[in-house]
Amino acid sequence: MENYIFFVCGIVVSCLIDCVVTFQFVEERNQRSYQSHWLYFFIKAGVFLVCVCINLFKQPVLNIITWMAVISIMNLSAFNNKSKTIRYRLVEVIILILLLAIAEAAGVELLNFLFYKLHISDIHTIMAESIKITFSKLIVLVFYYLVITKIWREDFNVRFTRTQCLIELIIVLFSSANLAVILLVISKMTSKAEHVWILVNMGCMLGADLYFLYFARFAEENNQLKVKLKLLEQQSLLQYEFYEAQEAKYNESIQILHDVNKHLKMIENIYQTNQKDLAITYTQEISQMLLPLTLEEYTNNPILNVILNDKKKIAVLRNIAFKLDIGIVDLSFMEPIEVTTIFGNLLDNAMEACESVEKNKYIKIKLDKYHDFIVIKISNSTMPIDKWHMGKPVSKKGRNHGIGLINVENVIKKYHGSMVLEEHDQEFSCKIIFNKAENSL
Repeated sequence: MENYIFFVCGIVVSCLIDCVVTFQFVEERNQRSYQSHWLYFFIKAGVFLVCVCINLFKQPVLNIITWMAVISIMNLSAFNNKSKTIRYRLVEVIILILLLAIAEAAGVELLNFLFYKLHISDIHTIMAESIKITFSKLIVLVFYYLVITKIWREDFNVRFTRTQCLIELIIVLFSSANLAVILLVISKMTSKAEHVWILVNMGCMLGADLYFLYFARFAEENNQLKVKLKLLEQQSLLQYEFYEAQEAKYNESIQILHDVNKHLKMIENIYQTNQKDLAITYTQEISQMLLPLTLEEYTNNPILNVILNDKKKIAVLRNIAFKLDIGIVDLSFMEPIEVTTIFGNLLDNAMEACESVEKNKYIKIKLDKYHDFIVIKISNSTMPIDKWHMGKPVSKKGRNHGIGLINVENVIKKYHGSMVLEEHDQEFSCKIIFNKAENSL
């Protein structure tokens, strides 16, 4: 009877770990279809109980098939994902379960190999089974949190912190050392009390591993949220600076227009006194005074016109040649803030790069369409870039620099575009391509 209780406890622990891992996998990749937290609690509890009952039959193939079926049903009925097909969602769950099953089987075989090498044979059956469950589930946890979550992820812009990786490494080393001690002393234990304490120790170890690896995962999510917050702050700052500049222009226009009536009255008086040359000169002076209020119409997009006029004015003040080659392009599929994000960030980066160049400072912008494609190319003079990482230049200003470029990437990804960054012969270029036909649907 005692052996059966230990066996059931092992099954419960094993299924609990499998549930936590697969539930987390499904919830990270999909959205809940319902609002009730209690509903999902009962769904998870039901899945857990079904899997525990099936595992009691000691049929590995039946266990895997049941696990795939139950998780797939839960995934399709309680969760949704508009960006993935049903077939894809089913396949990724099946692949995950197969990978975990392979990891668990590898853990059992590795433990059998250790038993053989350490000449451990005289050991109680229930203890051997318990150690196999503990060791195999430890392999499953390590494989999922340290391998699958790092490689099989949907957002490759996420960076894993050193602290998180250090925590995970410490957990693995601690568990390995604990298991090594158990393997060395297990064959010397004879009393039931010692066996019970060893089982309790292994249960607590698995619980601690699950908790701390899960905690490390939350630390990773916290890091991701911090990055997203910085992205939002940068985007908000860009939008604030844009509207602040427009407010300054508005105040300037109010000051100029305030005296327009006086100037018109003065011109009328000059004409009445037949001083035509003076009137023409006065009119030209007023025209120059009103010139800052006019915007050059480079495109049919008013936001982009404002950005290009502003950046051109700044470039002139910094002795940077500002060259434009713009065709008839429709950017109406993008939100105004997205247009600001792309052109504002890239032109700011270009001006910053030009500041490091002593001679021949220039920025060239080419915007045109080719068949169903919209092409944006921004080139600028730059100093040679020493280091690149994943197709992007590494800034010398620290880890938080470059947030603007990530925001640009997010907008491009939203509209299924592509971006290529290159540097050759002291010229840096950014080429962006959008499929006009795809974004007009």
